Amino acid sequence: MKFGMFIIGDNLPEAKKQLGSYYDEMFEQVKWAEQLGYDCFWFGEHHFDFLGVIPSPPTFMSVAAKCTEKIRLGVAVCLLPYRNPIFVAEEYAMVDVLSGGRLDFGVGRGTPPELAGFGVKEDNRDMLVEGIEVVEMAWREGKVSYKGKYHQINGVSLNVIPVQRPTPPLYFACLSEGSYKVAGERGYPILGIPYASCKSIAEVGQKVASYKETLARSGHKAKTPDVGQCFQTHVAATEQEARKNARQAMDPYFAARIQVRPRSYEQLYQEGMVLVGDPKRCIERIEEIRETGTNYLIFMMHFATLEQKKILESMEIMAKEVMPRFR
Repeated sequence: MKFGMFIIGDNLPEAKKQLGSYYDEMFEQVKWAEQLGYDCFWFGEHHFDFLGVIPSPPTFMSVAAKCTEKIRLGVAVCLLPYRNPIFVAEEYAMVDVLSGGRLDFGVGRGTPPELAGFGVKEDNRDMLVEGIEVVEMAWREGKVSYKGKYHQINGVSLNVIPVQRPTPPLYFACLSEGSYKVAGERGYPILGIPYASCKSIAEVGQKVASYKETLARSGHKAKTPDVGQCFQTHVAATEQEARKNARQAMDPYFAARIQVRPRSYEQLYQEGMVLVGDPKRCIERIEEIRETGTNYLIFMMHFATLEQKKILESMEIMAKEVMPRFR
């Protein structure tokens, strides 16, 4: 299995974080993840609410690129329907160049408040797919001529192209069955977030199985793509400590999202939709998750209301006592 870290960038008012020092904490986590041997560090893009402190991931990732050497850097995800795809291709090509070819590029559609805020209709999957096609053409060829429903581009050239050829890896955000289907048809590796899209771990397995069937049916049999799933995570030396820390971290996080994702931390813990415990319990839970067909586990350990020391310790315990069992 592969293992990554994911910062979504929640900045709840009760955390009382100064934004500059909060960013510094995030960069400390990126450097620590590289030292511990995580495969990739992912950054979310959000706008308008408490999750929106990384509205421009390429800006953040460019700094991360210059303070690391090996760890891959991913965006989870670039909200393409809100952005000009040529501009996106240029921005993220710069990240790939600055990092020496370490970009992983995730794409998705965004949340309902973001759709409303940017004036984009909710039924925008076709717009997303067009945007992907433009970005991939720009990266492959350095020039774009494209006539679609949403984008008409006539011979635009890029001055910056990625180091990775023909393109950096592209990951497709998957929540609904429809998004798993599109990813399978196009042969993309996937990024899921089960708490937001599944009632149980069994449902994760059903969606992954459907995705793999679509992959094979669409002629992608030779591929063994990354099947990534993101879990809110905290691991500590004892079960009691892990539960205590996780409640401190996740109770306010999920409470702030209750109108969009109507489940509390305690419900999600009981349903197995968060990854919390001592190393032994986390190993058992990851075994269950692996049974769904997931081969890439991405940990969301960063929460504004949890002390930095506890986040760094959780990262270390996971890397040293849990991850080696699956590599």
